[in-house]
Amino acid sequence: MGVKMMFSLKAKFAVALVAITAMIAGPAAADLKEILESGKVRIGVPVDVPPFGFVGENNEPVGLDVDVAHMIGEALGVEVELQQITGANRIPYLVTDRLDMVISAMGATPERAQLVAFSSPYSALAIGVFGPDSFAVSAPGDLTDQTIAVARGTTQDLELTAAAPDAKITRFDDDATAAAAFLSGQADLLATANVVARDLMEKNAGVELNARFILRYAPTHVGVQQGNPEILRWLDTFVFYNMLTGDLSDLTEKWLGQPLPEHFPSL
Repeated sequence: MGVKMMFSLKAKFAVALVAITAMIAGPAAADLKEILESGKVRIGVPVDVPPFGFVGENNEPVGLDVDVAHMIGEALGVEVELQQITGANRIPYLVTDRLDMVISAMGATPERAQLVAFSSPYSALAIGVFGPDSFAVSAPGDLTDQTIAVARGTTQDLELTAAAPDAKITRFDDDATAAAAFLSGQADLLATANVVARDLMEKNAGVELNARFILRYAPTHVGVQQGNPEILRWLDTFVFYNMLTGDLSDLTEKWLGQPLPEHFPSL
């Protein structure tokens, strides 16, 4: 899983989307009143980004984003119509009125914000250093003679290098190779995302990849069409309320293996 790819969108792609949607854009998405009156909300969720969204045992979408979609439907008191989407079509589907909302592990960027309005973040990937509890490491300054494996040029590589410039960092060509180096004993610790660490533990019995410390968080947001302030305000209220109750943090821990930080950023 390439962490550096998950929350980036090149400017030229955004420009291309503007041109495309100018030609094919349909009517505006349903506003909050229309959703409530219709008794249905159309939400796009991923099926290719586990654990945010993937096809489960019953051939139905499951994952963190799917659970959030159902929470939104329950809070609105309406039926949830899930539509399976990919990273490539999630914004076009939204701006052409095939969806009312997109919940798809989507990070907020200035390029995307030209087309999409973003809610406050409901979850986040945690990027950090992971390894066995036997290592007394809880901050970058604790890295002394431990070897840390990392994929070259990734967010975790850049953040770790800045936080611990004197650490023994061994760089590999990609995330899979860095993980293999840790699993084979070539490295003591692994710099990666919490979802990768959790997946490695699930697939390799006896492997310990607990969070030693977090380098940064990569928040995820609900996307809606521009020009729907009532829906956006409702979503921000939904996120705020479920942050206070702890439900969104519990979901994040359930699916990503790491609760949300106490002081979580907001738009």
